[in-house]
Amino acid sequence: MVQHAHHTLPYQGYILNNKDNQPDSASELRRRAEKKIKQETGALPDDFTTLSREEIGELIHELEVHKIELQMQNDELCAAQEELELSRKRYFDLYNLAPVGYCVVNEKGFIQDVNLTAVTLLGRIRRDLINRPISEFILSEDYLRYHRHWKIVFETGQPQTIELQMLRNDKSLFWTRLDFMIAKNAGQSSVCQVTLTDISESKRLEYALKERIKKLNLLFRFSDLLEKPEISLNEVLKTTVLMIPQAWQFPGIAEACIELEGQIFQTKGFRKTQWMQTSDIVIQGKKAGQMTVCYTENRPAFNEGSFLIEESCLLNTISERLGRIIERVRLTEAVKHSEMFLRTTINSITNPFVVINASDYTIELANNAYGGEKVIGLKCHAVAHHRSTPCTDDDHPCPVQEIKRTGKPFIGELLHYDDQGNQLNMETYAFPIFEPNGQLCRVLEYQIDITAHRQTELKLEQKAAELKEMNAALKVLLKRRELDKEEIGQNIFANYQIVLTPIIQNLKNTLTQEDQREIIQILELRLKNILSPFSKKLSDKLINLTPTEIHVAHLIKSGKSNKEISQILNCSFHTVSRHRDNIRAKTNLKNKKINLRSFLLSLE
Repeated sequence: MVQHAHHTLPYQGYILNNKDNQPDSASELRRRAEKKIKQETGALPDDFTTLSREEIGELIHELEVHKIELQMQNDELCAAQEELELSRKRYFDLYNLAPVGYCVVNEKGFIQDVNLTAVTLLGRIRRDLINRPISEFILSEDYLRYHRHWKIVFETGQPQTIELQMLRNDKSLFWTRLDFMIAKNAGQSSVCQVTLTDISESKRLEYALKERIKKLNLLFRFSDLLEKPEISLNEVLKTTVLMIPQAWQFPGIAEACIELEGQIFQTKGFRKTQWMQTSDIVIQGKKAGQMTVCYTENRPAFNEGSFLIEESCLLNTISERLGRIIERVRLTEAVKHSEMFLRTTINSITNPFVVINASDYTIELANNAYGGEKVIGLKCHAVAHHRSTPCTDDDHPCPVQEIKRTGKPFIGELLHYDDQGNQLNMETYAFPIFEPNGQLCRVLEYQIDITAHRQTELKLEQKAAELKEMNAALKVLLKRRELDKEEIGQNIFANYQIVLTPIIQNLKNTLTQEDQREIIQILELRLKNILSPFSKKLSDKLINLTPTEIHVAHLIKSGKSNKEISQILNCSFHTVSRHRDNIRAKTNLKNKKINLRSFLLSLE
């Protein structure tokens, strides 16, 4: 009987040739069968004629059975062959078309077999890789690490994993993860199955993540730096220029420089090279400086550009923020200067000055005369009036409430209290401050302490009352004096009329000499002049006139016009008219159709 053939799968990693296990042709199969029959002829008789019919029939039966058996074996072999072809195809798909590269490497490190993915990764054709050392494709910087893992896997038999850079045929680099595992080949010798996984993208993402973290750390440190209280602009620039290189791709060879309005801040090793990037510092729309980052030596990555796009964006971001920070610092300094100027100005005001929040009556600003810093945040009614609630109209008008009601400035005299509880009379000027939308937000108050003035006025009023009483008494005395004077004058004039006039008249009649008569006339004239105050003529009528009015009366009596009088007295025409009106009023001529000059002449 023909024995069944036994088939085994080849070692994983080798590509089998189907023709090596199949007959070349049908003639070859026949030749082999005939040879086998000749070897087995000893089991058959030389002359079939000697066989009986039963033996011949049995022989034919055996031959028919053997024939059918051979056909069945052939069918089984064909089915096994088809199954083998499917298995080989599945193996090809799993091994050669796998998403990772596979290599079979012997103990000396030479490649024995390789799949299509590994061929693609290394950029070679299959025959160029067979019997080539795998270390030839390892970057020289990573060779020691590779060799160490290679040695461990053969010494211990334990799987090993390493990540390193490999070289393609075009000398380009790619990151790969190598997984080593010991296996046996068809000859039962130890080989290493090496799996190559391209991790360039994950490494790129990891590297990009690290770069992003460095840049974020720079931005966080930059933000923390700017938030430090009382930090100067020079300190910000000095610290920033030292932080920048740490966030760049190659911090060991990175240097930085900041130029700002003639000032230069730079790292120790900064110098201009061919690998530089710059960004302008713009303040209020104008270039005020420049930030520069440079590398001091070349790097392989420079062939694709010296700096990453993210680094350019980062530099632009820092320079832009730095420009805004400088604007803010300068604006803050200007505000501080303005606040200092404003505070100095209002503190130089000796009268109380205060700004009050219109909504809650809180003091937001006050000069030293009002109480300064110690009253800021307090309520105005608590400071000025020692009250826990706002003032009401029952006490006195509240400037804030009045401005709320009218929307106009307030001027008035209010009663305040000092720290000792003493009353103060304050003349208050309050002005509204409105929001852009027209809503009242603050009230500005300026106060003048008129307490001393009011006390002086009270004293003057008391003095005036006393003087008024004294004046009334003096008027009584003067009136009495005038009466006495009039009485004396009447007595003197009466005596003159009774005693002297008859004597003088007698002398005038008796004296005959001309010179004596002249002496008597002179004596009579002098006596008349002496007695003129008592004659009840001009002096009595003009007794209430002021000296100036008496002077004006004499000029009017002498025939002077108002214009001439104004020139003589060196005063205005209207002043002379006022004096004329006063004279008419004091001589009871007001509203009377009497000529003033004629009246004055009639008094002689």
